[in-house]
Amino acid sequence: MSEPITVEKFAVGQSVRRVEDPHLVQGLGRYGDDVSLPRQAHAVVVRSTHAHARIRGIDASAALKAPGVIAVLTGADLAADGLGNLPTDGSRKQRDGSPAFKTPRPALVKDRARHVGDPIALVVAETAEEAVDGAAHVVVEYEPVPAVAGATAATRRGAPAVWDEVPDNIAFVWEAGSREAVAKAFEQAAHVTRLDFVVTRVAAAPIEPRTAVGDYDRRSGRYTLHTGIQAPHGLRTLLAEQIFRVPQSDVRVITGEVGGSFGMKSGIYPELVLVLWAA
Repeated sequence: MSEPITVEKFAVGQSVRRVEDPHLVQGLGRYGDDVSLPRQAHAVVVRSTHAHARIRGIDASAALKAPGVIAVLTGADLAADGLGNLPTDGSRKQRDGSPAFKTPRPALVKDRARHVGDPIALVVAETAEEAVDGAAHVVVEYEPVPAVAGATAATRRGAPAVWDEVPDNIAFVWEAGSREAVAKAFEQAAHVTRLDFVVTRVAAAPIEPRTAVGDYDRRSGRYTLHTGIQAPHGLRTLLAEQIFRVPQSDVRVITGEVGGSFGMKSGIYPELVLVLWAA
């Protein structure tokens, strides 16, 4: 008779006791909203209300007079300070082998908004409520231009170009497999069903959304960013080398509890740059 198999510690099939839960269920986790620094200010981003428009002017005079407002920063200020663009991921190529078009992504756009929500200005104030009020006083002069929504409409002949450098609105064409094999499979199939799929916008819903608290030490010249992100080391490299162009030793990224991500907190976003720059 064979002896029963004893399940050892960490063996396959054995439940593993969770070790990260107690301090979270007791409310002891440190999330982005828990970060509070001395003399901490708050910021709100003014975003485009148009899907496609040229920015003809920004009037921040009323906002600067609003209670508690410290500063209103624009894309022109960002460019004047020489900050680099946010990197565009991906190394896809066109059918002819040429590289895919990579859009320049400044933390604040200066001349043209290309989607609803494009960041245009940053309002910094003493409190979050005063920042919201100040942002409402920023007047942006837009010149709307034809916009296009949806991949099918965007690739039709004569569709408005989102980027002048890409008149057909196609950044790249990705192909895999064998055209001949696929065509043969369809020819030999007993039935062929054709469907048009519309893939809608997908958004993650973590417990805490993206957060960013920036600090700058004038004496040491070091930047410190508090943010819940999945890849703090990679973010530090991007901020140092491509955005602020300083040694990596001058940038520190601190991550407490991420608060859920589902992939949405793995990249670099404008607000991560803006809070450090404003600080």
